[in-house]
Amino acid sequence: MKYLAYCLLLLCTLCAEALGQNVSIQARLDRPEIKIGERAAIDLTIRTDDLARTRFYLLQDSTGGEERYRVLAFGATDTIDIGHGVQEIKAQMIVTSFDSTLITLPPIVVESPSGHAMTKPLALNVISPQVDVSQPENFRPIVAPWDEPFTLMDLLVLIFTSWIFYTIAGLLLIALLIYEYLHRARHPEVVEPEPEAPPVPLLEQLKAQLATLDNAHLETQEDYKYYYSFVTDNLRGYLGKRLHFDAMEMTTDEVIETLRSQPLGGEQLARLEHILSGASFVKFAKSLPTQGDALAMRKASLSLAESIEATLTAYEAQAKERKEVKR
Repeated sequence: MKYLAYCLLLLCTLCAEALGQNVSIQARLDRPEIKIGERAAIDLTIRTDDLARTRFYLLQDSTGGEERYRVLAFGATDTIDIGHGVQEIKAQMIVTSFDSTLITLPPIVVESPSGHAMTKPLALNVISPQVDVSQPENFRPIVAPWDEPFTLMDLLVLIFTSWIFYTIAGLLLIALLIYEYLHRARHPEVVEPEPEAPPVPLLEQLKAQLATLDNAHLETQEDYKYYYSFVTDNLRGYLGKRLHFDAMEMTTDEVIETLRSQPLGGEQLARLEHILSGASFVKFAKSLPTQGDALAMRKASLSLAESIEATLTAYEAQAKERKEVKR
């Protein structure tokens, strides 16, 4: 029977993995037997695909067996990323018992939005210590606790845990606020307005926005979609603000058609159409460029914006001269 009990004890330390694809739990009892009052550790290995919403706990024992043991500590000790969105949690539960019998620890449950899992019940044999009653002279009475000296730390704890301290501190704070209010009312500060900074030219704004992509991480299709969308959206925003039309809400053909009425060259329009059309192919997952292609598209967009800015600036200067001549 004793051999059978130990076999059962070893079998109970095996874990049950979850039915869900990415949720599992394994448990191992560090020892099959303890003396009354000793501690036993249950080492847990939990895998989950949603660490933030994963919780684990000891299942309630409906038979009242929890009165035979005590949980001294229960918590995670380490977290490891094992890839593919799955993380592994190392946890440990410390238990003890003051009842000399074979106790059964209920299953430990792990839950996440994608599923749940639980271990099998664990068996722990608790035995009484061997006491030699033949030599009662060796027994010792319980020693009274030593008197500890009163330290500065004890005084600070008494002060900071007393309601009197917080009452006095609150009254002092209110008095300080009242004094500051009256002082400011009698001596108002004269704040001189800061000179407004000159507006940043639209072309410089575009350069600053595109410069944020210098260290962009480009590997997946979604990375390239964001990269191309960011570049073309800022290029559209520059054109819309510079020429006063809603470029963000127009298709590529509508933008090109609107710009035909502006003093831009045919080569500039062709370059713009090539950039916007190429970006559309990437954004709708019709092609996967390389990092070199993405960098070249960003440089081409900035070069085109500089060319358009130069053309518009020259045209506006000529129009201003013509007005002055007419006057």
